[in-house]
Order: sequence, then structure tokens, then C-alpha cells
Amino acid sequence: MAEQYDVVIIGGGHNGLTVAGYLTKAGLNVCVVECQDKVGGGVISRELTLPGFKHDPASVMHGLVVANPIIHQDELGLLSKYGLKYIYPEQPFAIIFPDDRALVFHHDLDKTCESISQFSERDAEAYLRFNKAAVQMRKIAQIGMFSPPPAWGTMMSVLDASEEGREFLRVVLSSALDVAGDWFESDELKIAMARYASEIMVGPKEKGTGNAMWFVGGLHSWGNAVPVGGSGALSVALEACVKDTGGTVRVSSPVKTVKVEGGAATGIVLESGEEILASRAVISNVNVKQLFLEMVAEDRLPADFRDKVARIKPASFSGLNQALALNEAPKYKAGGDVNNTFFVEYAPSSMEEFLRAFEEFDYGIPNSTLPSIATATILDPTRAPEGKHTMYLWNYEPYNLKDGGPSRWDEIKQEVADSILQTVREVTTNMDEDNILGRWIMSPLDMSRYFPSMLEGDLGHIGPFLTQFFANRPLPGWGRYRTPIERLYMCGASTYPGQGVTCGGRAAVQIIMEDLGIDFRKVIKK
Repeated sequence: MAEQYDVVIIGGGHNGLTVAGYLTKAGLNVCVVECQDKVGGGVISRELTLPGFKHDPASVMHGLVVANPIIHQDELGLLSKYGLKYIYPEQPFAIIFPDDRALVFHHDLDKTCESISQFSERDAEAYLRFNKAAVQMRKIAQIGMFSPPPAWGTMMSVLDASEEGREFLRVVLSSALDVAGDWFESDELKIAMARYASEIMVGPKEKGTGNAMWFVGGLHSWGNAVPVGGSGALSVALEACVKDTGGTVRVSSPVKTVKVEGGAATGIVLESGEEILASRAVISNVNVKQLFLEMVAEDRLPADFRDKVARIKPASFSGLNQALALNEAPKYKAGGDVNNTFFVEYAPSSMEEFLRAFEEFDYGIPNSTLPSIATATILDPTRAPEGKHTMYLWNYEPYNLKDGGPSRWDEIKQEVADSILQTVREVTTNMDEDNILGRWIMSPLDMSRYFPSMLEGDLGHIGPFLTQFFANRPLPGWGRYRTPIERLYMCGASTYPGQGVTCGGRAAVQIIMEDLGIDFRKVIKK
């Protein structure tokens, strides 16, 4: 006999677990079904190199989530009851240039301006004004991030009704580089800001990326958080919450199809053939293309819906990730505060060289000059044996290579990874072979294999273009977590707010509870 639950959630990534946490708190009988051998999706930590070294194969920074009430109001008890702990670095981010000068972004605003002044006194003063504007703009930008976003037309109408809204709209329709140019004069600061904004996996010249710029200022308010024990500590706490409040979590259970009867979702069928029934809702945390092109029969959908889903665009580029077990933490030639900075990025000081890399991604040309380096163990020694360290080494790369397509990554992965590591060696003093105890490499193609929902190596499921953002995500008209099938919902990176560690499932669960006749406000006050 098939198992029966109130709700079944497809995919145990952190957003699916977030939805499950709130639903179980509301008293529903929930089952989370995950294809991997442990939950977390991209918010996961594993011993990828050597025993005792905990690495993050995908997410490493927890920025936006700390502004979510799930954390700052501890709505599910993740901090007070389930062991989640965060460290807030004083120097969350730095960017170093070929001449070994470094621009360090401190949590302290004045110290950040002092670092900027070495490149431009005028920019240091402008950054103070920029941050003040960013505080106001982020209030608008966060609308719908942790609660359901307004319909696109409604949002445009509201924004057009005030001077602040119209300015926000102008920025949203601009590129990150446009916004940097509006405020600053030095190429170094423009590159640093654009480099940070490009973490959404879209080039800084792309119109519609201006919105990402406001979150740079977030470094001086909520900051970037480092979870003790690895990025996956958030998922571990969420899983503990779900189980403690009566939920069921099943791993190593890939889903084949969604059962649809009478126009409504009634459960799922696993690849093993086992059925799991849901009397009230089925919620998908997987890629929107997996859901509607693989798991739902075509005759259950509106005539043109699958075509619209098939046209959804991936992000502009992917990345190659390396996990390194180190004898000692990297020492940068730039010295000073950089050696104590959690997340360090390298970039050319020439704007032309910087932008050319993003243009070449469009043509499938690999690059090794934009490494991002996170050494979490300088803040959290629990991630490695005593006195040892871990390194997260990420570099933007195209998924579809110019000569040979994605499959060619299996041929050139080691060569490109070695070139990226060489770039790191050029800006450090101690990253020789003697310091490297173990190494693991994941190409963009490997990413799609390792994380089944990251189709085409897209860690955010789908690109964060304006046509696929806010209430347009994943599709115009379907950006508020409902689907054309009754009782079938979406959450996760394919929905707003998209990629990153956000616990954005908090927004999705409010729509689901509304449809189920549950008062979300009463649930969070329990």
C-alpha cells in the first residue's frame, strides 16, 4: 500500500526543507523526498579531499539568509534549538589586483572607505553616499524575497508612483557596470563592485543586473555569515527541525513522475516504482525544467506551457570549483587585512581585460584569471584537523565549450584547473605543492552530474534575467509558486528570489498555506 501524507516535497534542498519546516510546525504530515544520499542540495558540506576536511562543493557564503526572519527572528528555532551557529567576519570580502594592491570591504564602513581611498579619495566619499542610498534601495529590493513577490504589473505600478520607486526601477533596468559608473571614477572600485555583482552568474554589462549592486552595501549591515561546521550546517539544522516536528525525510529516493488525477497533483512515483500519495499538496524544489519536461506528462499541461518552459534561459556562465586541503592558510602577497579576509577575489585592473573574459564566455572560451578564494578555516577551525585549513577555489567558466561542447570538459578539466591554481600561486607566497594535502575538482559538466537540478551547470537553476526574475520567475504569470496543475507548487532556486542561500522557501510556503487555509502569521508565533 502506498504511503500517505498531507504534503510531499520533491527535493531536499534548503528551500524544500524550509517549506517543510514551516508546514510541519503548522501540524501537517510532510514527507521530503531527496534523490541524493543526504539532504541540502547545493547547501551541503562533504569530506571531498581527505578525512576531517569539510568542504562546500557549491554554496559557501550565507549573506541574504541572515536578513530572512527565519534567521534573525529564529522562527523555526534553527539557532536556539537545532544547533545552527554563524560567524560574522570583520573582513568578509576583498579583491586583489595584479600589482598586489587590495581593496578590502570591512563590515566597518569607515575602514572600507579607508581602503577605497588608496585608489580614489573621491570614490571613498562617494561610497559613503552609495551605502546610504543602498540601505534605502535594499528595502525595496527585498520586497518579495522572504514573502511572495507582487505581480509584475503591480510592482511596476507601485514603483512608478514615487521618486524612490522610479529610481529603483531605473537601476533595475541598468547594468551593474552602469550603476558603478554612476557613482565611482576609479576602475578598481568599479571592477570590484561589478565583480561582486557578477556572482549572480550574469556578466556585469547585462542590462537588468543593476539590482545586484545594492547588496554590496549589505556587507555593512547584516554582513556575510559563515556557518560553523560548513555551509551544510544550515541544511542539517533544517532537517533536524523537520524530523523533530513530525516530518519524514527520505534520501536516495529519486522521483520519476508526479501523479496527476482530475487536474490535481495527488502524489509522486519514485524511480523504484513506489508511490507516495499527498492528500493536500505536492511541492517541487527541483529545476522547473525537470518538473515540467520530465516529471509531468505533457497532456496534463496547457497546450503551450511546455514550450514556454523549454525556452527558459540558463545563466550566462557556470564555474569550475576546486576543494583543497591545506597544511596552512594561503598567504597573500597583498598582506595585511587580506590574509584575514574570508572571501578573496582576483581581477585584472584593466577594465578591458576584465570585461573581455565575460565576452569570451559567450563564445565558450575558458578563463583562469577570475578566481574566488574562500578560506573558511581562518574563522571556523572545526572544518579541518587541528592547525590545517580548507580552500574553496571557484572560477567562472562557460558550460558549453567552443570546441567540443560540454563533453570536452572531461578532457580539459585538469588543465584548466591547474591554470586557475597557477593564478592563485602568482598572488600568494605559500601555495606550492608542499602546502596542498588533497585536491578535488568539479567542472561545469561535473556540476550538472553532482547536483541533478543544476542543469547546464547553472547553480541557480535558471538565469536571473529580468524576464526570469521577481514575479517573472520562472515564467511571467507563474511567479507566485503556483502552477497550472491544482495542488502542485514550486519553491527553490527556480522561483524568486532565485539562487543563493536565502531560505526563500519562506515566501513559497505563505502562498501554499493561504491555499490550504492556514494562517502563516499564527504559525510563526507558535
